[in-house]
Amino acid sequence: MVADLFEPYRKRVFCADLDSGEQVDEVFCVTRVSRKVGRSGPFLSLEFADRSGRVPGVAWDNADALAATLVEGAFVRVRGMVTDYRGEPQIQVEAAEPAPPVDPGEYLPRALVSGSESVAGIRRLAESITEPFLRQLVVGLLDDPQFVERFSVAPAAKVNHHAYVGGLAEHTRSVMELCELAAGHYPDLDRDLLLAGAFLHDLGKIDELAVEPGFPYTEAGSLLGHIALGYAYVRERIAAIDGFPPELATDVAHLVLSHQGELEWGSPVKPQTLEAIVLHHLDNLDSKVTAARAHLDDATTSRTGYIRSLQRSLFRRPRDAQER
Repeated sequence: MVADLFEPYRKRVFCADLDSGEQVDEVFCVTRVSRKVGRSGPFLSLEFADRSGRVPGVAWDNADALAATLVEGAFVRVRGMVTDYRGEPQIQVEAAEPAPPVDPGEYLPRALVSGSESVAGIRRLAESITEPFLRQLVVGLLDDPQFVERFSVAPAAKVNHHAYVGGLAEHTRSVMELCELAAGHYPDLDRDLLLAGAFLHDLGKIDELAVEPGFPYTEAGSLLGHIALGYAYVRERIAAIDGFPPELATDVAHLVLSHQGELEWGSPVKPQTLEAIVLHHLDNLDSKVTAARAHLDDATTSRTGYIRSLQRSLFRRPRDAQER
């Protein structure tokens, strides 16, 4: 039938299926391209992705010709050999051509827990906030269908942690739950303020990252970053709430602006309230634990390779040793 000509290409092999020594002929999304020069001349350092994850690639020959096809964000049919690079599979590209029409959903990694399920957990905590203005701010956002639609599918990062559809909601729920535990342990914390800050701290990522293969930065994301975008968005929502106390508005804004913790990490100010200190460390804890888990889950031996975002390799004791 003629209609069959327009059905999207269906993948057969995913990044997670690749093993060293195999030939590969499959469609991937190109998420990184870097032209480099080695002893034998120019070559391309690459990264490919689909919904199962990412895999590095390299094109030693015909680098300049292949660069016309291997463009960041493009869907490309890649042919070559899967080789071993530092203990992990790598595609050594021999040829590449534009892909046939594809289903973009097959190239977007997804959270194990759906975004809607994470939002339900967030709402449960949000509705426990008793301070009326903070409750109106947080629950009001969760009552906005357009906001929830975007929030529930957004990634929390491009690469390092929760880099998948639904990642932002999953990360936000986790940080809120950690803040709930901290508030129970440290009774002098303002629980309502801390929960509100945990919900609001990364909202700028909705506008920072596009929900597309590779989760590229939007123009606003590149030029402003998620902290500035989130701060502007939160201030706009606060301004729409009649009578919102100015001091409370400042405390909320400080949580958003300082949550990265250090100036060199992107925060314009360091945490200067007890709630801001706690939020920063719990946000960092959740991101680091999630990143570590992902690398350990992907590791085929007891030790991972060097992880740049964590600045170390990781060790995992064999399961039979753990159970003794």
